[in-house]
Amino acid sequence: MKKALALKYKSLIKAGWKSVLAGAAALCIFAAMNVAAIKSYAGVTYMPDVTKEMNTPEFWLSFSPYDADTVQADRGRIEQININNLMNEKTNMNDLQHYNESIDGVEFNEKVLTKAREELKSYKDKGYYDQYGNKLSDILIESIAQNTQNRSASQLQAPMYAIVVKRTTLNAFPTDTIITDELGDVNFDYNVLSSVRVNEPLVIKSVSADGQWYYAESLNCYGWVNAYDVAICSSKAQWESAWVIPDDRVLVVTGSKVILAESNTNPESSNLLLTVGTVLEEAPAGSYGARVTNRSPIGNYVVYIPVRNGDGSYRKELALINGNAEVSEGYLPLTKRNILTVAFRMLGDAYGWGGMLSSNDCSGYVGDIYRCFGLKLPRNTTWQAASNSFSYDVSECTDEQKMELLNNMPIGSVLFFKGHEMMYLGTVNGKYYVVSSVSSIAYYAGPGVMRTRSVMINTLDIRRANGTTWLSNLYKLQVPYMM
Repeated sequence: MKKALALKYKSLIKAGWKSVLAGAAALCIFAAMNVAAIKSYAGVTYMPDVTKEMNTPEFWLSFSPYDADTVQADRGRIEQININNLMNEKTNMNDLQHYNESIDGVEFNEKVLTKAREELKSYKDKGYYDQYGNKLSDILIESIAQNTQNRSASQLQAPMYAIVVKRTTLNAFPTDTIITDELGDVNFDYNVLSSVRVNEPLVIKSVSADGQWYYAESLNCYGWVNAYDVAICSSKAQWESAWVIPDDRVLVVTGSKVILAESNTNPESSNLLLTVGTVLEEAPAGSYGARVTNRSPIGNYVVYIPVRNGDGSYRKELALINGNAEVSEGYLPLTKRNILTVAFRMLGDAYGWGGMLSSNDCSGYVGDIYRCFGLKLPRNTTWQAASNSFSYDVSECTDEQKMELLNNMPIGSVLFFKGHEMMYLGTVNGKYYVVSSVSSIAYYAGPGVMRTRSVMINTLDIRRANGTTWLSNLYKLQVPYMM
């Protein structure tokens, strides 16, 4: 009897262990499946309701494939839009090519000194920090403000003409001091105003007290640029020869970033960063020899790049760009496919306030996309929204009315709310999708704010830090390539 009970007990234990082992095996399989699922998404994460497929141009073009490659605006219309934007005072764009005004340097000194003191004091009053974690002090403020003063200022001085030799920024003040509203957040600098790209023209109106900064105007902004990032031309004619390029020799960077090959023989072009929207001149066939930067040009584009001589003057020299780089011979045709292709090449790129970190903020992102088509947009959201392009004012519309209008807006339309802009993609399952360079949003999985700081796709039902949706905050819908 005892033996029978023992055998039965042993068989039950054995069966139990089999059950446990089977369960454990099932759990392992389930865990492995979950790990596999996690790994399949661990490489790239997306916003809610955004799939991997949505991060491709083909997904959005599939809804209207018949006009994906239809030119939405030809060169003639684009040039007319550029002229309209230039003539519109609300866009604050600068007609550099026709700039020949003399400058009252004494008066200019007074204006920039007063403005610098006022703006820096406002940052101090808000409790902002420098890059070392110190709150802005009166001593620092006055030191920066005094550096705005041109020691050689006169009441009648001619402008200088410069070309950007490395991708850099225009700053609010002639200093490398970072001004941030969050202790330790040196990736957000209120001193930065706008990016300027290699071979971009500038008009120089003043020089800082230490000689290290120039006060410059670009096509769509103005501010202080580091003197070592630009080269001064000997004449206006030399300056124009750098950037007024015949259409058949235009080469446009259409990828997020293109980096030239490292070179010991040509340090000026070695590892030179070219960001999206950079425009260079291709060298005419037969104008160069068997070697460029000590290499055969086979498999490469041959272009001119601007160089700063030791005395700060300008010259141009030849450089090579890989034939497989994301560039275009001539401005891209303005099609929906090309708009999305350029826009999506920057997905996942860092957000860069004012163009810092060699990246873009929201308006810089949209502006650089359209640069690839030769369309020149104003610098910030307010100025872009004020352009004469085809648009709807939806500030008084309900969400339902906004959605009805969005249903008829084309890919590439720009949507604005105060402090942000985004590019419209389309609608899927009743949700409206946009792509933009985003600094922060209300955290979608709980309370608080999510620091996104990336170029990303999201729906218009996500919320701002104040709890309201992006859709409810829209005040203008615009098609920048339509008049």
